[in-house]
Amino acid sequence: MNDGTAEKPVAAHPSAPDVPAPDPDGPGHQVLAGRRTTDLCGIWEFAAGSVAAGWDRLPVPGSWDVHDRYADHQGDGWYRRTFDAPALGDAEVARLSFEAVSHTATVWLDGTELGTHVGGCTPFEYDVTTLLRAGAGPHTLTVRANNDECVGATWPWGGISGPVTLTVDPAVGVDRQQVTARPALREGTAEVTTTVTLSNAGDRDRTVRLTGVLTDRAGRPLPGGALRLEGPGGGDVSVPAGHSRSVRLTAVLPAGSYELWSLDHPTLYRSTVALSDADGLAYVLSDRFGVRAVEVHPDGLRLNGEPVRAAGFNRVPGDRVHGAAEPVSAMRAEIDRMKQAGADMTRIHHLPQSPALLDYLDEVGMLNIAEISVWGKDTSLDPDRWKPELREMVQRDANHPCIVAWSVANEIRGTEEAGRAFVRTMIDYTRAELDGSRLLTYVSNTFDDIEGPRDEALQYADFLAVNMYRDYAERLRRLRRHYPDKPVFVSEFSSDGYDFTPDRESVEYVSRHDAGIPAELSSLPWVIGASRWTFDDYRSRFEGTSPNQLRGWGVQTEWGGLKRSYDQMRTAFAPVAGLLVAAADGGSRITVVPRGRGELPSRQLRGHRLHWRAVDTGGGTVAERWLPLPDLKPGGPALDRHVEWRPGPGERPVTEYVGLVNPRGHEVAVAHLRREPPATPRITQTVVAGGALRVVFDHVPGADAYRVEVVETSHPDPRTFSREVHRDRYADVTGLADGMPYRARVVAVSAAGESASGWTVLTPSRDAGPLPPDAQALTPVPDGAVLHWRGGEADRAYAVEVADARGGEPIRAFSTRVRGFSRVEGLGSGRRVRLRVRALDADGAASAWSQWLETTTA
Repeated sequence: MNDGTAEKPVAAHPSAPDVPAPDPDGPGHQVLAGRRTTDLCGIWEFAAGSVAAGWDRLPVPGSWDVHDRYADHQGDGWYRRTFDAPALGDAEVARLSFEAVSHTATVWLDGTELGTHVGGCTPFEYDVTTLLRAGAGPHTLTVRANNDECVGATWPWGGISGPVTLTVDPAVGVDRQQVTARPALREGTAEVTTTVTLSNAGDRDRTVRLTGVLTDRAGRPLPGGALRLEGPGGGDVSVPAGHSRSVRLTAVLPAGSYELWSLDHPTLYRSTVALSDADGLAYVLSDRFGVRAVEVHPDGLRLNGEPVRAAGFNRVPGDRVHGAAEPVSAMRAEIDRMKQAGADMTRIHHLPQSPALLDYLDEVGMLNIAEISVWGKDTSLDPDRWKPELREMVQRDANHPCIVAWSVANEIRGTEEAGRAFVRTMIDYTRAELDGSRLLTYVSNTFDDIEGPRDEALQYADFLAVNMYRDYAERLRRLRRHYPDKPVFVSEFSSDGYDFTPDRESVEYVSRHDAGIPAELSSLPWVIGASRWTFDDYRSRFEGTSPNQLRGWGVQTEWGGLKRSYDQMRTAFAPVAGLLVAAADGGSRITVVPRGRGELPSRQLRGHRLHWRAVDTGGGTVAERWLPLPDLKPGGPALDRHVEWRPGPGERPVTEYVGLVNPRGHEVAVAHLRREPPATPRITQTVVAGGALRVVFDHVPGADAYRVEVVETSHPDPRTFSREVHRDRYADVTGLADGMPYRARVVAVSAAGESASGWTVLTPSRDAGPLPPDAQALTPVPDGAVLHWRGGEADRAYAVEVADARGGEPIRAFSTRVRGFSRVEGLGSGRRVRLRVRALDADGAASAWSQWLETTTA
């Protein structure tokens, strides 16, 4: 989200005035000078399994399994492209860099094998200087990606899922910097240290000058922010030929010169380091960081000295539109929805996360436990197998203030000697060689019924992270007896069980008990937080998965629809205990009830506001107010605010809405008051099926629910059949007689009354087939669209029709065995199209057609 600042960057380096300023709206990690980059993304040749099958063309970044023809392919996928390399100077080094390839990648350049990388979420690179000098080009780059390895119950998205670049750097450059900011909370000062790693790819020793500066978001130097090289030699650093060297630069920020990074005010700064030689400026690297103090005590977690009990969600990356190559906009939209549902702390997933996602967690203020992809009882527990991934994750992500802890494993054999030794070794390795400034843990589901603290690998963790799906308070009290000095974070929880029926994938789904779990954990003051599994439904082949290849754990469907369970968790996770709006003399009264002391969640809220508005039957705002609030402390008194207003002439407000808005603009709690019956709904489409009808309608302002009524037309004592929905835009009514006409209408319902559409006469027909799949969404993609549907257990295939939305002319018809989605390509760009789907059973019998969905191709 944009915080509204619009300052332009200024050059800010006292010892090197020509240093360019970083982009304040750009990524957290930026190379500002000294690097030439060739983007190798775009359309590559692709072959599934073997090149003997012939070459197709697919985009990079991308996942092959978002395309129907490769939707279920698991194994090798071959990628190939040619490129022209820039000319290389005598003192330059060229590297091929990959942000992510899932899951194993072997790379060749001009037929020479460069190496194999294991791990689908961490970056890797190869020095190709010698190969590029040997040939004039064009050069051929070949990658074999393999997705046989799957992390947990998630989908093994296959392909080159991150950007590919050719970088040309000076022989002596800055590989990375790792910034540690330690505030002295009592004195108000902060010591900022950056460990800078320099490398020399040349054939002679070099001495260079290294300088650095700390700046704010607008590029202004911080008071006391000039970084000084520790040790003798001033700013001069000698780097041996063919080796790397790490040095430390330090600055002390005086009291009052900076702001702490916090959940409500996630203030970010930059450390920019510049390398120069006899010829001038050679290389500049800039990274964002935050100044914050994170501590665990036996009784809980403190952020900047204040107690925090937090809630959040796990999130499984990837969907059937983007695969593992998620755009930044999609990640940010889901994080915004999490934040609006009260998420402040999470173990977001058991694999390394995209740098763009971590950047956004930094910006919105959300604590995260970062974890490598060590998952399950059968996984290898050889530390040498996993140290490279851990090192790649920490070296890339260590400057993100959102990361408060590193986790070295999830659900391994924690009560066996092999598991205990693995956790001890990986934690010791992280603390000694990678990052000694953060908390360290591992996530256990083997903690039940241990006889003593030495039985479980949790003994080596700074705090206990546990996954649990039942008997929360009872099991945690038993665990506490073994580790009385360590607080607990419930890294996964859900009460909804392992029966993944298609009903769980519906926006109508309501969780059984999840909304009550935070209150249950509130009685355990040493539980610092809980993260629900999961935020989103996700694709899977794991045992017990639904026929749509989905595990419906989420409060959001895989297509982005928010379920009713989202509303449940939003209330349970809200940072206040209550938010109310009621009619009052001369206007409305808004009441904010803070959380009680020690509730989960609970923390001090700073800089929040109330946003009140009145909405009319057309959805327009007829009145609006913003009301500032003082800081809200847990256990504080309820606050009342009065809004003076009256509807103007001709205005008919149906609803008053009020939102509690945090300083970043997220509406973290909501309430409404229904003043008038809802606007009148209308039926937009109907589907006739055997013994059933589907009625499709638009949502209207002021409605809490919708009731579809179907009434017999020819019976002397007519019966009424009805079905109520809340979030769906259609309702299926069953149990009807074929060949008999019925009247159907939709009724919008609220606490203030009802409004109804006109009647439509429909006749169920056995010849039409049974009710069709639930056509959920139609998402535009380049040159086409992705149709999403929710099918059933008996479905063996699906038929899809594509038509021009303007004239209705048929464009394409086909059948597919892909479960739950189809990516229809070759439709052209900017074209308005409509699609529908029907199910086919094992005998080829067809259901009725679903309703049409429309979109404009990208």
